Amino acid sequence: MTDTIRVDLHCHSSASDGDHSPAYVAHSVAAVGVVWAALTDHNTIDGQEAFRAALERRGVNSILGLEIATRSQAVPVHLLAYSFHPDNEPLLQSLRTIREPWRSSARHWMYRARSLTGRPPGTERPCSPPGEDPSPHRPPGSAEVICLVHSAGGRVFLAHPLAGVRTIERLEKVLDLLQSEGLDGIEAFHSQYPETVRRRLLEIAERRDLLTVGGSDFHGLHHSDGASPGVDMPLVHWNRFVAALGLGSGQGPASDYSDRPTMPRGRVGY
Repeated sequence: MTDTIRVDLHCHSSASDGDHSPAYVAHSVAAVGVVWAALTDHNTIDGQEAFRAALERRGVNSILGLEIATRSQAVPVHLLAYSFHPDNEPLLQSLRTIREPWRSSARHWMYRARSLTGRPPGTERPCSPPGEDPSPHRPPGSAEVICLVHSAGGRVFLAHPLAGVRTIERLEKVLDLLQSEGLDGIEAFHSQYPETVRRRLLEIAERRDLLTVGGSDFHGLHHSDGASPGVDMPLVHWNRFVAALGLGSGQGPASDYSDRPTMPRGRVGY
């Protein structure tokens, strides 16, 4: 029998599109025996402090997390980011741009103005692929997001890998693109995937030398998907994940915030 650990590295609060407050989400994952958890709200880290504090009171370990909507060359994709520095300004600025359309429009026209004056593409945002015009109407490119998260010291995973592609064959093509951009892993242990699908995803990850992570995509009791938190992840793959994030064994009473700068107060991820 395979040894497992109960985790949830993919859940959402009312800081983005979840039903419940970050503290409520923390208590919900603790109540089902989760040992490690990450709040991965869409395009924001506003709920992180309340989530972490509530987990600490319940004796549950936390990892700094985030889910970012991006576009690849193939299809729109959602990327999970973990263990990045929470005060990294380029990443925070990108999140503010995603969440505030007028900022995105300003970025677009600033880019156009600088292009007309002879400034090379990428001057405004060092992680932008050369020649890419950041449109005010589209999410950032996957290559840019992966670059930003890596520059902030984090790791990047493809969330719910079959969403939007539906077949393993199409997923392989998306992974070809994302791996060339630096993707670190995939969410192979998604609570809504049956065991047969998890095994296929794990085979793909091992063949491609990708890390794996597990989560529920918990949004709250009123959502048809992600209605219950927690997923059991094989220890061998969990240990590889936490080692890549620099968290040691990942089975003791530790927190991903222990060696990070103190998170700034206020709406840092807005």
